[in-house]
Amino acid sequence: MKKQKIPKLIYALAIIALLRLTVACSQGGQKIAFFQYKSGDTFISEMMEHMTTSVPEGVIFEVRDAANSQSVQNQQIVELIEEGFDLFVVNAVDRLACSTIVERCAAEDIPVIFFNREPTEDALIGHNAFYVGADADSLGEKQADMIAELFTGQFAGSRFDKNNDGIVQLVILKGEQGHQDAEKRTDNCVARLKELGFEVDVLGIEVADWNRRDGYEAMRRLYSQFGDDIELVFSNNDDMALGAIDYLLTIGVFSLEREADEQPYVIVGVDGTAVGLEAIESGLLYGTVNNDAIKQSSAVLTLVEFILGDKDLSTFPYAITRGHYVYIDGDIITRANVAEFIG
Repeated sequence: MKKQKIPKLIYALAIIALLRLTVACSQGGQKIAFFQYKSGDTFISEMMEHMTTSVPEGVIFEVRDAANSQSVQNQQIVELIEEGFDLFVVNAVDRLACSTIVERCAAEDIPVIFFNREPTEDALIGHNAFYVGADADSLGEKQADMIAELFTGQFAGSRFDKNNDGIVQLVILKGEQGHQDAEKRTDNCVARLKELGFEVDVLGIEVADWNRRDGYEAMRRLYSQFGDDIELVFSNNDDMALGAIDYLLTIGVFSLEREADEQPYVIVGVDGTAVGLEAIESGLLYGTVNNDAIKQSSAVLTLVEFILGDKDLSTFPYAITRGHYVYIDGDIITRANVAEFIG
């Protein structure tokens, strides 16, 4: 009986599949899970894309979305503990829940890497648990540094001092009440501006839940109350800043024909998202502080490889602070250097 030949393409595909299976088996069939606090957050979406498209070959992974519910996230974590996952990468809904998450995972010897929302320090001490993210203090301070450079230390009498009183009248779009990053960015942008010698009058603070739609409504409320008294807008992130710009464009206060430092208000954000960079390039957003999603994602995945490969963390290529924290510094981005960060 004549033997049937296997088509070359099918044979090649079978070899590739076998090689991939061999890699997976050599890594022990390792499985990692990514937990995000909610979809729709621009910065988190960018980080998730960077991380999930760069997972080491042969490592199985799943992504779970908590829809902004800590109870949902807790249940998701319990389910994947039961399914035998080897490592969790967690963007917690509530940073105060991190202790419970670590304890549950530690009981099953599962390492945890938190990102974006920084756990309290006592949540990590004594456990195989880490945090990767920006230094929230630094992000707020750099917003102020950016503005100080724009005002060149001589705000009084400048074109930015609209009422000629020598005091910076500003409003703040706050990400989330009680959220550590929001509180620190809010406090430090103002404190740093004062430290640099500026007199500051915070006219109002509106919570806008990190998103563009709420930023629009927050700016509407602030404008209805303070109108042309506003000289500066600090936003805890780019999306809320863009929401504010959307509102100001709608009512004709902002114009597409002007540069960002020629608009009635100077607006600055945090994150350096793709849409934020586009707004800088188009002259609507004066600037932002890069929250460096790419470098943070790379640090997370490098830490994943070190943990799964049982590598010596003394050779880890990023500085580890207090044994558990990996802080990634961010750059100030304005029209002058935005081209370096686009694409």
